[in-house]
Amino acid sequence: MLFFKELKKLVCSVSYLLFVVLITAALYSQGALDFSSERLVEPQPGGNYGIKNEEIPEIIMPAALQALYGEYMENSYRTYPIGLYKNVRLSAEEQMRVAEILSDLTGLGREVFLHAREGTGSGGDGEFIIIGDDVQSDGNGGFIVSPGGAESENRDMGEDLEFHVRSDITYSEFQEQMQRVDTILGGGSEYARESLIGFGAVPVTYDEAVSRYELAVNTDKVTGGYARLFSDYAVAMVLGIFPVFPAVIMSMKDRRAKMSELVYTRMESGAKIVLVRYMAVIVSVMLPVIILSYISNGSVWGCYDGMELDYLAPLKYDLGWILPSVMISAALGLFLTELTETPIAIAVQGLWWFVDINMGYRSVASSYSLFRLSPRHNAGIRSFFRTQDFIDNFRGLLVNRLLFAGLSVAVVIAAIFIYEAKRRGRLNGSYKIKRAFARLGKGILHRRDQPEA
Repeated sequence: MLFFKELKKLVCSVSYLLFVVLITAALYSQGALDFSSERLVEPQPGGNYGIKNEEIPEIIMPAALQALYGEYMENSYRTYPIGLYKNVRLSAEEQMRVAEILSDLTGLGREVFLHAREGTGSGGDGEFIIIGDDVQSDGNGGFIVSPGGAESENRDMGEDLEFHVRSDITYSEFQEQMQRVDTILGGGSEYARESLIGFGAVPVTYDEAVSRYELAVNTDKVTGGYARLFSDYAVAMVLGIFPVFPAVIMSMKDRRAKMSELVYTRMESGAKIVLVRYMAVIVSVMLPVIILSYISNGSVWGCYDGMELDYLAPLKYDLGWILPSVMISAALGLFLTELTETPIAIAVQGLWWFVDINMGYRSVASSYSLFRLSPRHNAGIRSFFRTQDFIDNFRGLLVNRLLFAGLSVAVVIAAIFIYEAKRRGRLNGSYKIKRAFARLGKGILHRRDQPEA
């Protein structure tokens, strides 16, 4: 049978073995294959139930202002412009703009903040050292800052600087000012409008902790929560990009072995050949994923003796959450390789994956947005299973997964048309495509060389 021949050819290759090793290593490195240390514990009265983030302006505004002042004084701003940590140091002009924003938020003159920073003994490059605690709450939503701190070098011996968020400023105005800071920093900071909720940290109450626990036990049947965490790691770390490799390798191997002419003359239809190859890639990718998902989920089964567990949860999430991402990655690999006869699909899928995983990682809403290749569950508002977040955003996730499954089918159909066109001689390999790009490049160069009128 053609399917099993293609599947055997794929899974018996060295590249496939490397593929499986990379998937396993990536998931292991993130702790996604063993959740036994992440046991769900029933909350008891009087305990500490963790922290949650809520959009409470009375909490967010003074906390964000305090953080901004501290980073301004150090001229060391923490940002994540593409999901990776970056420390930003501003020029004197940019620091002055931040001082103006602090002035607008507090009602104090810009010179007050410029002088406060000068009092730390910072040099021209803005460096100084703080050793002690220099920020104290005044108990009324404001705080008192001692420029230079109790033990800082070159401490200014003047009076402490006391300030609050202006009482007449609205939360919307505050958000706009903080967004200006984020723009100055180049984006990806805690001060972006959608990220300010991170400053709204409040304790989780006992009743809320009990509600979370009951949702995890009764709705997720415990195992559903772990399956969701595995799916988050699996798609974000590896399965948003890795499936493109088997798809490209399968097509390129025939090119190198000069099998194109033989394959094109087979009696089977082009649709059958492309679909069989596509299904072989999907099955070869999903088989180790399903095995790893059960290894991951099974790591906690012994921790919940006597409780009702959903042993099909890993399979449900594998097919509902992970599979659509695998489908689109494999489909793009087949289509672009068939179209160009080059491995360009790897670069295209890699760029898409990289941009996707670094978009909206702080926001629950964006984590489940319509066009996310890798829906994020382990992001945004912190809680272990986040069952309620999943329930609230289930419809959006469902639409997203159906969209990518449908898009995958459309891309595979396009690959079939390209395959049939080559089979019938309408496309002489990738010659016409390469010639079209060459014409485009010559046209651009020709226009550049034209003298101006």
